[in-house]
Amino acid sequence: MILDIILDMLLLVLISILLSQVTLKLIPPMLIEGRSLAKNYQGRTIPVGYGMVFALNVIAILMIGSLLGYYRIITVYPLMILILAMAFVGLLDDTIGSKDSQGFSGHFKRLIVEKRLTTGAIKAIFSLLIVLFINFYLGNNIVVIFIDTLLILLMANFINLLDLRPGRALKMSLFLLIIIFVIGSRVRVLAIPIITIVAWTLPFDLRAEGMMGDVGANVLGGIIGFLVIIAFGLTFKLIILLALLAVHIYAEFYSLSRLIKRNKLLLYVDRLGRQ
Repeated sequence: MILDIILDMLLLVLISILLSQVTLKLIPPMLIEGRSLAKNYQGRTIPVGYGMVFALNVIAILMIGSLLGYYRIITVYPLMILILAMAFVGLLDDTIGSKDSQGFSGHFKRLIVEKRLTTGAIKAIFSLLIVLFINFYLGNNIVVIFIDTLLILLMANFINLLDLRPGRALKMSLFLLIIIFVIGSRVRVLAIPIITIVAWTLPFDLRAEGMMGDVGANVLGGIIGFLVIIAFGLTFKLIILLALLAVHIYAEFYSLSRLIKRNKLLLYVDRLGRQ
């Protein structure tokens, strides 16, 4: 029994590596050809939006895993819908989004006070509706639906907030996914290929060969949030939700990058492996 589980995980790991290797070779040149480019924090012009590899690879893994009998359909369908929705709003933000309005308050101030629609407001509203729909589909009571919805949305935005330096968002994603894998026994077979995809992509991101973009950060955060809500009980989810709320309140008024610079341990981890 244990040997079968190990072999199943190895197969999923190998498929994940193959998918990651292929997509990381093909997607960045496509972005360059399509002139999806921007200057990074160092002033280098690099492709933006390579993070679509996460949506493509995880959906492929979900399809393959469900066909092989590793994943239940009731888990695969809502996660696929979530990934597609997050990829759509992320791509919208990456391609036609304005960076003038920062944070939730900035986007909704423009919408309510100035009567101007931003891609950030579209992302927030559309994501809210999709995540609510998914949680209603999963059949939880109204309190759990509210908690799970907030958790997924805030986790998606949290990873997005970190995506300002090479490797920062992926390191946090990898850290959270490993914790979920270790503690959340119910989602290990689902988490292992996602961990593999993120780990395989991390060196590419650290070398600053491309920007993940909202299309990657939103998808990764959404996936992590989804794994949390199906892996853990209410108490653990509330602890995570409170931590996310604290980070978002802080980020509305202060810079997370400045906080990282002031903390030696955070700064060391942030710079680790970066070229």
